[in-house]
Amino acid sequence: MSSPWLTIVTVVKDDAEGLQRTLESLVAQKLTDYQHVVIDSSSNRDEVHALLVKTAAQYTWVVPAGVYAAMNTGLDYANGSYVYFLNAGDWLYSPTTLSTLRAQLDEYSPPWAFGPVEIVSMDGTRTITPPWNFQREAALGFSRGHFPAHQGTIVERSVLEGFGGFDTTYRIAADYAMALQLAATGAPLQLDFPLACFTEGGVSTLEWKRSLREFHRARVEIWAPTGAAALRERWETVVHFTRMWIARDVLRRGRP
Repeated sequence: MSSPWLTIVTVVKDDAEGLQRTLESLVAQKLTDYQHVVIDSSSNRDEVHALLVKTAAQYTWVVPAGVYAAMNTGLDYANGSYVYFLNAGDWLYSPTTLSTLRAQLDEYSPPWAFGPVEIVSMDGTRTITPPWNFQREAALGFSRGHFPAHQGTIVERSVLEGFGGFDTTYRIAADYAMALQLAATGAPLQLDFPLACFTEGGVSTLEWKRSLREFHRARVEIWAPTGAAALRERWETVVHFTRMWIARDVLRRGRP
């Protein structure tokens, strides 16, 4: 397969159970003509090898250097027209996800596209993200920190390569920084079907204070607001930080 329509990159580190769930969702797909690249930083490579033995995935082990560095390595190995990051523990929403996605990409040929995802909370509650209003967020300078999850974002490989991949100086918000770079290229194709599911509780959820600080930094460095837009960005940052602090630190602390 010299030039497939899509490369799916899966990053895994000591999460064989999560990788199993990801692989099962790929095996269930009705469409299979894509490239799958697995970038592994696990301490036990044999566990990952055992799961991949019956797949056509391209496997590479790398020294642990963070999820975004591993995702960039996956991009280096990608040769699909589009790239999609579906990491260990994430899974495709339905067996028709890829076939429906390909039909949309073939029809519209967008530089990038996004769709909703389903978030599974720690108590098992499932929530599909509401539509992301690109035009409204752009008008607000993306100051509210709303952006599509990477599990719901598909990008032309040439566009990602032009950006140099993910900026690894961001520990938590490199995917948000990438979304801001993509937004600067123009409006995306908005997909009306869920792409993937993932479980709440990642680093950005647990380290929400650092996450919001990195969001602010990304907006200042990439979107570079000035004048009234800069004031609005600063205000929205403070408001969002306060809301998160009340919800996560004040209210939760007061619960029995």
